[in-house]
Amino acid sequence: MASAISKSTLVHAATSSIGGHRTLWAVGRASAQRRVGVIARRVGRWSYRFVRDIIDEWSKDRVGGLAAEIAFFALLGFFPALIVLAAALGSADGILGTAAATDIETWLVDQVTAVLGGDNNVEGVVRDLFASDNGSAFTVGAVLAAYAASRGFTAVVRALDVAYDHEQQRNWLSTRIVGIGLTVMTIVVAAIVLMLIVVGPLFGEGADLAERLGVDGWFTVLWTWFRWPVVFLALIGWAASLYNIAPNHRSPWKYELPGALLASVWWTVVSLGFGTYLGLASSGANAIFGFLGGALSLLFWLYLMAMGLLLGAEVNSIIATRCGVILEAVPRERLDRWVKRALRR
Repeated sequence: MASAISKSTLVHAATSSIGGHRTLWAVGRASAQRRVGVIARRVGRWSYRFVRDIIDEWSKDRVGGLAAEIAFFALLGFFPALIVLAAALGSADGILGTAAATDIETWLVDQVTAVLGGDNNVEGVVRDLFASDNGSAFTVGAVLAAYAASRGFTAVVRALDVAYDHEQQRNWLSTRIVGIGLTVMTIVVAAIVLMLIVVGPLFGEGADLAERLGVDGWFTVLWTWFRWPVVFLALIGWAASLYNIAPNHRSPWKYELPGALLASVWWTVVSLGFGTYLGLASSGANAIFGFLGGALSLLFWLYLMAMGLLLGAEVNSIIATRCGVILEAVPRERLDRWVKRALRR
């Protein structure tokens, strides 16, 4: 009898323990679901306000009009910049080697032909610059490209000041100097990235060293996988530098990265779409209108790229404001004083 009571007691205790654990598990699960629901609602409200702020800033700052201005002046500076880029790469035979320079020439000419059509003088100019050893052509092209393309970057500087809600405090010459500096930086970055895309990092003596060490094949396979991520990171770095240098403010670099990442993704998607369009339009508008069709396509691509640049700036401005970072306009006193002294001389 006592044994039966003991067994029933143990069974009841075990059942109660299991039921208690189930109850605790159900309570914990319900609590976790409530927390997840609260977090989801907060994220939803934050995302809604964030998107609403972007739309409001987009409309207030006339991003579409600013992007059109940047695209127009970028198109005016595109061709001299292309010429100086071709000249810079063509004069780098001593570093790259003749075979690598030829590969870059072929790739660049193919891209120009795909955008502007084969029946134009740009292809011949690019080939002549690669084939020419005349240093004066490179100098004239560099000066022309720096001056012409600086107008496009001057428009970028003014547009980014608007996106960051700053008043333009630089004088005309200071703005143009900043634009020229950004132009030179962009051409240098473009040349390096182009070398990495076409040739890879092991150009010149690096390829010979890798071959002596017996790792050239392994490095080629590795670079095949990591080439585009490296180029994408370089694009993010260039965009973050542009956001930090061009506007009339000083801010921590970490607040430039979200917009730089968004702009880089935007540019990548737009460029892939543009390449697809060029492939489909090779027998369409570009074939019918020739150079004019290619120029209009290029203008539209530049417009979308400028729109992505300004969208990233708006995102940076909103995030910095929400984090309590005051992006006050900082006059470039040192640059302005240098310009004034140069003018007095």
